[in-house]
Amino acid sequence: MNRFLRGDIFLKFSILFFCFACSSGNERQGTTQVNKDAAASWRFVVTGDCRSGSDGSGVNEVILDKVARAVSKEDIEFVLFTGDLVYGHADRKNRGDEGALQRLEEELLLFRNTMEPIYSKNIPVYCVRGNHSATQRNPDHAGHPDHRPIWPETKKVWDKVMSGKYAMPGNGPEREKNVTFSASHQNALIIGMDLYTPHIDSAANADGSFPKDACRRVDQSWLNDQLELNQQQHVFVFTHEPAFKVQHNDCMHGDNAYGMDFSLYRNQFWESIAAAGARVYFCGHDHGFAHARIDDGDGNVNNDIHQLVVGTAGAGVDISPNYDGYNAPYTPIPQRHAGLYGYVLVEVQGAEVSLDFKYLDEAKDVFETSRLLSYKSEEVN
Repeated sequence: MNRFLRGDIFLKFSILFFCFACSSGNERQGTTQVNKDAAASWRFVVTGDCRSGSDGSGVNEVILDKVARAVSKEDIEFVLFTGDLVYGHADRKNRGDEGALQRLEEELLLFRNTMEPIYSKNIPVYCVRGNHSATQRNPDHAGHPDHRPIWPETKKVWDKVMSGKYAMPGNGPEREKNVTFSASHQNALIIGMDLYTPHIDSAANADGSFPKDACRRVDQSWLNDQLELNQQQHVFVFTHEPAFKVQHNDCMHGDNAYGMDFSLYRNQFWESIAAAGARVYFCGHDHGFAHARIDDGDGNVNNDIHQLVVGTAGAGVDISPNYDGYNAPYTPIPQRHAGLYGYVLVEVQGAEVSLDFKYLDEAKDVFETSRLLSYKSEEVN
């Protein structure tokens, strides 16, 4: 049903319009680098989560094709893709190791093929991994809350498929190259971060996989270095999972279904990007669109970061936010959410940034536009 929810009120989109008044070490690879005060207007798109279910091809080709074709017609510099490109979940039990990895490769190649309208225009697509491309579905590990462990072999498949013109900037931490990266573009710093590289090697399972509590955090030291070196006017950061729980229990806060509280690491991450001037944070994982302002409690709403879940490229539109995670010392303030497919269009002009949600009206088979947010430098309106 094509409706937007704000609080408990549904408004039909037909009458809705709202407006808010790459190498090594610390080097970066990206597109054009110019003066940080550049006043020329430029744009980019954010979308993600296009996987199908376990009984499909791995990719929701129908919706992703619509999104890709619409995005390819935008006057944009690049795309940020917030993960879960494919269903993945390498099924070792039923396919064996070789068969599971082959299936993952086929699905990632299908993603690339479906995104060809964008790639054919030489528009860079910066992707982070989602849990579906990093994990194994079988075997389960008895006695551990993580029934879908992280399997290091899946990154080798990612690196094979996402190579050449499909590769990410190669300047991430040594163990996270091609999945964690930064890029300077115009007057902005773009940072994509992986959440599925183990940081506790001793936690490895007998089969070489890793449980959740060895992962689900960023390489904070690398991130700090990138932010310390930054001289750009804007900072845009994205990962696959919300920093603050929306619907799925498991995200950067940990997993409150199993009492796994990772908010210490999440808060370090959040504080660092806030201090660097980030005012929006993009993610996926939940299926649909959700916008929340993360109140830091200082009484100034203009320096809060807005968390935007953009899991809108085909995985589903069943989002139902419930911000009841490990939030302290922050307070998520829900703005709106939508069970709709589409993408976010970001426009940057000097110090000014505006964001629109381009949502798919499936009945008309067209993309409509709704203003989300605008801000200038460190002020959010």
